[in-house]
Amino acid sequence: MKRTILPVVLLSVSANAESLLSQIGWEGAPLQVILGILVLVGAAVIVLSLIYVRKRFAQREDTLEVAERLFDQACDRIGLTASEKSKVRQLLRHENTLQPQVILQSVSVFEKCVEAEVEQLLAQHAPGELQREEDALLSSIRRKVGFLHLPLEHPLVSTRNIALGQAGSVFGTNHRIPIIQRAVVVERNEFTFVLQYDADKEDVFQITPGSALKFAFARQNDGLYGVQVRVAKADAGIIEVRHTVDVRRNQLRQFLRIEVNLPLKLRLLKTDDRDKSEIRRGEILEGKIADISGGGLSFLSERSLRAGDIVSVGFSLPSGTFTGLPCKILRIGLQEGKTKTFFRHHAQFVGLEPRKRDAIVKYVFDKQRQLNQWR
Repeated sequence: MKRTILPVVLLSVSANAESLLSQIGWEGAPLQVILGILVLVGAAVIVLSLIYVRKRFAQREDTLEVAERLFDQACDRIGLTASEKSKVRQLLRHENTLQPQVILQSVSVFEKCVEAEVEQLLAQHAPGELQREEDALLSSIRRKVGFLHLPLEHPLVSTRNIALGQAGSVFGTNHRIPIIQRAVVVERNEFTFVLQYDADKEDVFQITPGSALKFAFARQNDGLYGVQVRVAKADAGIIEVRHTVDVRRNQLRQFLRIEVNLPLKLRLLKTDDRDKSEIRRGEILEGKIADISGGGLSFLSERSLRAGDIVSVGFSLPSGTFTGLPCKILRIGLQEGKTKTFFRHHAQFVGLEPRKRDAIVKYVFDKQRQLNQWR
């Protein structure tokens, strides 16, 4: 049967090839020559594809090797034990990144991974002893990484960042008037935190495990917060609730802003009215950063963009070089210089990675502390 099929397949290929040759005008060329050329071209394409794939694989391996080295150096620098380092690697399962050291640099990434890990343990109904072991391990990592206490200028990312002694009010899910006027955070671990109130002064209806509550509080020099929490345990004067990363913050200015004078390069990515824009899309401009925060920056330039334009900016800070950060131009004003007038653009970061935002915020805080020392 196989001997019969092979000649039929060859005849079919030959007929198709001859038809193709007649269409492209190669009727005079021998079929064997054309087939040979096609085979060589196909082989060349395959070889080039294999070379490309191998090169990309080698680049990826090099990137992973560098990332692993940076991760190991970061773990050694902050003094993580072997078990703590192993736990951090487990946390990284919850974050798709090729740069594992990010979890030790970004509080946002760290809290996201811890939240996912705790939820997984609770879903698996981990016994109390295991939860206590995990709590001790995660708490030790948090302390060594430096995420135990966030500066007042840094917005809270998780209820795990709430300081002991923080006072606030407790609301029911459908209540606009607080059911507890004053409650204070008196304990916390990686799984829960405890609110204490004066049971003799507060007229509280029965709170049962599983109930949903809202804890609202004001953080000094920061903003107003509201967090939806789930009750784990409740007793007279005590409410133990589960942590959450669903933290709602209300303040006009989210990030501390500081004045600087740093060179900036930017490129126009998108404009709503290309005909009215004096800057071509893709054109690179230079300017000076006038102030910066974790939410955006303002910069001076001799030429004006338009409100709503999307630009890509690049600049350098002591904490690193930032390139290709997308920004949206919010508004534009004028600022008089010594010899000329500049356009001052106020821009907001768009889709900024948590790691990069944290690095900018850290620079702003460090700079602010340095300035305060000279006052």
